[in-house]
Amino acid sequence: MRLTTLSLLFAFFALLGLGLTNADAATLAGDTFSYTGALTANGWTAHSGAGAKQIMANGSTATLDQSGGSGEDVNLGFSPLGATDKVYGSMLVNVQSGGGDPVGDFPLDASGLYFTHFMDSGFAFRARTFVAAPVAGGDFTFGLSADDATHDATFANDFSYDTWYKLVLSYDAATGGSELWVDPIDELSPKITDASPSTGTIIQAIALRQSNDYTGFIEIDNVGAGTTFMDSMIPEPASVVLALLAGLGLVSVGRKRR
Repeated sequence: MRLTTLSLLFAFFALLGLGLTNADAATLAGDTFSYTGALTANGWTAHSGAGAKQIMANGSTATLDQSGGSGEDVNLGFSPLGATDKVYGSMLVNVQSGGGDPVGDFPLDASGLYFTHFMDSGFAFRARTFVAAPVAGGDFTFGLSADDATHDATFANDFSYDTWYKLVLSYDAATGGSELWVDPIDELSPKITDASPSTGTIIQAIALRQSNDYTGFIEIDNVGAGTTFMDSMIPEPASVVLALLAGLGLVSVGRKRR
């Protein structure tokens, strides 16, 4: 049967509805920051420093202000998981230059700074993900700790300021272990891991943290959480539309790395 443009459009909107329904059903929580204002006015909860250096969205991204003084830490909650469940989180991260330090734009001590993690109903933080001091002459690297405030594993390579990276983190309540991927293709992509005896934590939120360890900004986009690697990833709305149109042959879509 030959499809007209009108029938293709009807099919597209049907697929769009199905696609969004399936994505919503598979994802525990997500935010693309398509609004302007405080995260706490848009589904997030402050669990520390409420109202101090409020984390704001600008209609596209959110920015963490790592500077002196108390800073707000927030979490995006979801239905509590089980004591043996594994959870995945993902986000786009851009560590910005221009921190003002004469030695480096984003000065880091040996402990580094964790800026995201999973959490339970209290203050059990799991899969803390760090910006850490460079290990190979670059700007910085990413680090990981399953359950404490100092990173126990780092990537062997460095990363660059003012560059977007896709991060995926995980915590396995059955084993206590955590994993971290940077720009992965799939779950088999290179990663770092950290083992821990901290099993059985009932995860019910993914969190963003601000610190006074050093001065600088970290831009965040497309935060998601899910019970599988792929379910944690939140696509841009425009990407969903283009993908569905491409599936119908209405447009040609090329891959773009942000």
